[in-house]
Amino acid sequence: MNILVIDDESDFSQGLSRSLTALGHSASAAATGAEGLLRAAALKPDVVLLDINMPDISGLQLLPDLLKAAPGAAVVMITGQASHKSAVSAMRLGAEDYLEKPFHMEELELVLARFEEKLALRHEVAALKRQRIDELSKAYLFLDDPAMVKIYRDLEEVAAKTQVTVLIEGETGTGKEHAARLLHLFSPRAGGPFVELHCAALPESLLESELFGYEAGAFTDAKSRKLGLFETAQGGTLFLDEVGELPLSTQTKLLKVLEDKTMRRLGGTETVHLDVRVVSATNRRLSEEIAAGRFRPDLYYRLNVFSVKLPPLRDRPSDLEVLARHFFKQACADFENHLPPLPDDAVAALRLHRWPGNVRELKNFMERLVLSASGGAVDAEAVRRALPAKALETAPPARVDKEAVEGAMRESGGDKSRAAQLLGISRPTLYRHLKAYKL
Repeated sequence: MNILVIDDESDFSQGLSRSLTALGHSASAAATGAEGLLRAAALKPDVVLLDINMPDISGLQLLPDLLKAAPGAAVVMITGQASHKSAVSAMRLGAEDYLEKPFHMEELELVLARFEEKLALRHEVAALKRQRIDELSKAYLFLDDPAMVKIYRDLEEVAAKTQVTVLIEGETGTGKEHAARLLHLFSPRAGGPFVELHCAALPESLLESELFGYEAGAFTDAKSRKLGLFETAQGGTLFLDEVGELPLSTQTKLLKVLEDKTMRRLGGTETVHLDVRVVSATNRRLSEEIAAGRFRPDLYYRLNVFSVKLPPLRDRPSDLEVLARHFFKQACADFENHLPPLPDDAVAALRLHRWPGNVRELKNFMERLVLSASGGAVDAEAVRRALPAKALETAPPARVDKEAVEGAMRESGGDKSRAAQLLGISRPTLYRHLKAYKL
């Protein structure tokens, strides 16, 4: 392990460094707090042995800056004066252990052995995280379009700020859930749960109990306590998909939870402290919803501390080809249909369509194309036959136009689930459009 000794007694620090080196560690020493801070920033040690009493600054004062300079380092406080109070203060500030001078090397070796196990576990977690990113990459691709490259960079940057709420905006089917999962995966919360709620999928009467949980007896059917999604997501990420669909009454309660970082279950009196990052997504223009009185401006500002805007697929022509070939290959494997690779003229034919349902619509289309292929190669003509009779124009993010809904209902033979898939929207959203257009 890489170990840094910060102690003003040079004989002690140099001798300890030599002993640690003899044990196979990489060890160095610093005689002052200022020097130790510089070395910690440069070396990023695994372990720091920090003297509490130094001439320029106390170890307790130095500890917070030290942990910032070398995040992840295990700090062991060393003192020549037994002090339970100092030990407690050091632990509260982030120290991992405490040794009193004079100590035997065997004591230190036991402490280091424990840290070595933790370090191995941390490396294992990091390897698993890389593996999960690789798996996600195979499933979804990391796209080369400059706009998407910037989004990946932004997601990785904000992921480290674990308390910052993030609002992901984009048309239906652009991959908002995928972006939310990447954000969770990139963050220190990756080991915690990723919990998702589609805000349009539940009636208003069930939303609050789903979010906040309830106590036994809170209402007629509440036979026992149920934890809500906020508590289920403790230590991780809560993803509120289509947050623009929340009714105003639920918006008010959500705002209070976000401000206080506490909540109470329905029918309960216990205050639950929350450690959850909230990521929300919407295909609505929330500024228009605010102007119409359907969305609280204060909740919008609370959710939109950091914003990610996903561009529609029609604005990413290079991604269309990459995604089409990927989904075609994936569908061939899933349906055990051994077709030749998608030819260039077929890709060109795909560009005839505007893809109002974006990536989700393209994926569904490629699956349908593979399923309908009868053993031969898929060519441009097959693609053109499978495309809707009239390329659907892109509608504003909050709605799908009447022609698009009519075309999807015709193509699906009246199957509403299939029509919703073709449009890249949820069934409740389709029902709202059918009602609005009196279809």
